[in-house]
Amino acid sequence: MDFKTFISQMLTPGTAPCTIFGVCVGLVFAVLCLTIGVGKSLLIGLFCLVGAFLGGVKDKGAFLRRVLGVFHRDDSI
Repeated sequence: MDFKTFISQMLTPGTAPCTIFGVCVGLVFAVLCLTIGVGKSLLIGLFCLVGAFLGGVKDKGAFLRRVLGVFHRDDSI
């Protein structure tokens, strides 16, 4: 298996590489929680999510409208 295929499968739920990736992420989070504490680890995770959002989403406005639209209910119907 070449590297590109492995990375593709690593992000596909239900595959062995995805399971290995999930275990590694869980292990890193557990080590962070045990060494620096849960609160600081969650703050690091939050900053990672913000960085992934800023770097990975092309049309940020449309993405935020779509996410907020999930939580908005129209009671006029």
